[in-house]
Amino acid sequence: MKKIIYSTIASMATFYGCAQSPVIDRFGGTSADKVENAYYKDVNGLLNQYVGTWIYSNGNKTFKVVFAKKPMMYVSSFKNYYEDYLAGEFQYIENGVEKVNTLANLSNSYSNIRDYNLYSVAMMKKDSYPLCPECGENEKRLLMFFNEPSRRNIWSGISNNFVIRRFVENGQEKLKVQFVYTGNGLETLNSFDGESTNINTFNVPYGEYILTKQP
Repeated sequence: MKKIIYSTIASMATFYGCAQSPVIDRFGGTSADKVENAYYKDVNGLLNQYVGTWIYSNGNKTFKVVFAKKPMMYVSSFKNYYEDYLAGEFQYIENGVEKVNTLANLSNSYSNIRDYNLYSVAMMKKDSYPLCPECGENEKRLLMFFNEPSRRNIWSGISNNFVIRRFVENGQEKLKVQFVYTGNGLETLNSFDGESTNINTFNVPYGEYILTKQP
């Protein structure tokens, strides 16, 4: 019995040791080709600056986004590896009516990052679309994948970029969100059961939002 236990522990140690090796800087400009069993770690804590609650309020519209860091998420695709992610959920209210609220989903501990409605994809330069004329030459923004629960049944998804940039204004931390449509308007969107759909936008309107960090 002891031999079985020791053997199991040794096997687990070997597995997790392999799973974390090598450790590669997630934002270090490495090749797009993933390394089997590697851990793509946010070595310099670049994702930490976005963690927290951010709110945009303008007249009859309120957009609230909450971000949390999800370290060492397992990814299984052409290669199996681990990666640090930023995940987020949101609430959008217009004219006193709550259009969408996914905030409770952030507290779930999913094994698949795609189960969150916002998650990080890559760092973007100032001249990537949407452009950022106020960004410094070497400043990077974070591209996120964005979805809504009521849109998850659309097979090809609705093409968009959800790009965030943190900055400080008058001593307050702020977040610039550029949420833009990236399709050509000619796509034929289908649901998972093959039925076509005329849904080509989200409850959260496309546009630019300046959100303020909450205490």
